[in-house]
Amino acid sequence: MLMLMPARFGYHIAKNSSSILRPISILRFKSNVPSAKQSKNNLPADGIPKKSLPSEGEWKHLKLHIPGENVQTNDLKDRIPKFPLGKENVPTLLPRPGVPQVGKNFTFRQVIGILKNKTQPELIYESEPHRLYFLMCFCASIIFAIYGCVLFEWATWIANKEYDENEKEETNLAIRKREWAISLAMYLAPSAALFLLAYGAALFPTKLVRRIWYLPGPVEHIKFTSYPFIPGRPTPVYTVPLENLKRKHAARVWTGKGFYGTADKGFFYFTLLETLPNGKTKNWIVDRKGFFWSDGRVFDYLFGKETLQEAEAGIPYDKQFGIINQEVKKKKQQLREKHGVLWRYKMAAEEFGKDIKKLGGYITNSKSIDNKKKTDNGKQLPKGK
Repeated sequence: MLMLMPARFGYHIAKNSSSILRPISILRFKSNVPSAKQSKNNLPADGIPKKSLPSEGEWKHLKLHIPGENVQTNDLKDRIPKFPLGKENVPTLLPRPGVPQVGKNFTFRQVIGILKNKTQPELIYESEPHRLYFLMCFCASIIFAIYGCVLFEWATWIANKEYDENEKEETNLAIRKREWAISLAMYLAPSAALFLLAYGAALFPTKLVRRIWYLPGPVEHIKFTSYPFIPGRPTPVYTVPLENLKRKHAARVWTGKGFYGTADKGFFYFTLLETLPNGKTKNWIVDRKGFFWSDGRVFDYLFGKETLQEAEAGIPYDKQFGIINQEVKKKKQQLREKHGVLWRYKMAAEEFGKDIKKLGGYITNSKSIDNKKKTDNGKQLPKGK
């Protein structure tokens, strides 16, 4: 009995120890610590989360809103606006990646330096869809054409009426026809003017600028595209030296309003003037609602022929006139304090006295010149001696 007790006791200990270790192993198996195999399967192959990369369909949709990535077509459907028309005023273009912005990281001088140091053509402008422009031009052209046709019919009717009424007064057929032609030409003048307006309204979309590229080099050039007159035709592309392309003096691009600082409530576009080789000028329309490289001050520097300091300041012309008027008022106030209330009359009297002195000097100089001529003539020898 005594010999069997240790063996049985050891058997119970081993049995109990195995029962104690079993739940410990179960707890380790159900713990929250991930296994090495499971952690490897959860990581992406390239180490980048898959949600940060757009899918192929998302990328195609995103490219439609990045300037320079979408292919611009000339189909008729691209000129028909979508209803309601309020959708056409919603911006659709995103900022182009990699374009420097004036701020904490870059100064305006550095931004211009980056643009000047480009070795490839750089897209600096892209417009939003011009569907509303096409709609307005189409409506204006139709209205002018209808009124032109009405006036054309009225002109022929009134000219024929006068021709018939002059039958009794004028018997000479040649004179009657001449008077009829003169009256018809006179009455057709308003109709011709309206037909010209209709043609100009129809031709206006061909002046709209769609994209602008800056071409670096020893001689800087600007390349831009527009619309063809007939839908479906190839896109017109123009390349002009930068010095031959400028904006109007009063049409400043930078307003300080909007995302690119180009928004303006009064004028929704600005005009670029192209100087042709024959000396004539050609107008190009640039919509203020679109993508601008950096901001509108770059365009004032390129096309406004302004200095870096003037373009960076970005002071609109109305504010410049206000500053000049304030300086003039300040100077007038100083003159009033110095000369009194009648400072205008005192200044006028001083200017009048200066003019009198100048006039007296001219008179004395002319007299001295005449006397010198007389003395010179008296010293000359008579002819024949």
